[in-house]
Parts: sequence; C-alpha cells; structure tokens
Amino acid sequence: MKYVLTLLCFALFLSCTKSSHPTNEITKVELARSGAWSDYGAAISINSSLNYSYCNNNVKHGYFTGKVSEGFWDTLNRKFEKIKYKSLPVTDNKLIQDGNYFELIIHWKNGKKRITRVRDIKSDSVLDVLLWLNDSYKTAKLHQVNYPIKFETTYQNPPPKPIIDQLYFPPPIKQ
Repeated sequence: MKYVLTLLCFALFLSCTKSSHPTNEITKVELARSGAWSDYGAAISINSSLNYSYCNNNVKHGYFTGKVSEGFWDTLNRKFEKIKYKSLPVTDNKLIQDGNYFELIIHWKNGKKRITRVRDIKSDSVLDVLLWLNDSYKTAKLHQVNYPIKFETTYQNPPPKPIIDQLYFPPPIKQ
C-alpha cells in the first residue's frame, strides 16, 4: 500500500508538470488570394510572435497590422497539423477561369513549403483551412498603416498592365 501511494503521488506530480500549451512548430504562415473576376487579391501574414499583417486590394484597399491571440495561433497550428501540411502536394493542378486561387507559404523550424490551391465547387479539408485563414481578418483587431507591407506571396498582386504607348509594330515587309 505504501508503494501504491508513492506511485500515485509520483504520477500526480508528473501530470502536473506537463505543459497544457501545445508545441507549435510553425513559425510563420502567409496566405494570398486572387482570381475570380471581381477579386483584386489579398494577403495575410501571421508569425509566432502573434503579429498579423493584411493587405487588401478590394473594398478596404490598403495595409493593416494587428495582433492575434495565443488561442488563435494554437488553433491555426492544430488545423495545419490535422491536414498534415508537411506532406501535402504542392498543387492541386486545377485551372479554372472564374475561381479563387490561393497561395500558402508555411515556415516551420526546419523548413518551408509553398502550396497552391484553387477554390472550385468541391471543397476538401485543405481548402476549408485556407478559407478559414482567409476570413481571419474579419475577427482580428487591425489598424490601417500608411506604409506598404512586404509579403513573400505573389498571388495577391494582379499582373501588371502593359504600357500600350511603348509598343512598336514594324511596317510590313515589301516583297
């Protein structure tokens, strides 16, 4: 009985020393969105210091920064762990005319991965996480800044318009 009580106390001590805080391996996440005829793109960047950056080229045009809670960061890490982000294919190889294109860059302690996805009629667990992250700016407390924020992603930027007055068409060749 003496050993059972000692063993029980030891087990109780070990259970109290375990951290309930998850070990988050991800250090930074960037998501960019573009596509669809009326979508001019947006980008989100969140790092392990809980800094949140947002660029919107649509209605709320501009750059925004803020902070997220530790709970949000833990949820983000759990969602990415659940979809096994390290073993995801880098693309879904879909081409759609009027759909949203997503570019995700995940940084973790020993690596980085770039994943692209297209939102079409069918949804899957990866796309569900991307849509959740894409809508996170709605609940984050952000304030507008008057300086540009650099993102590693590129999908938020529409392609540059050609400069028409610099085009040169040579005259036809006489034969």
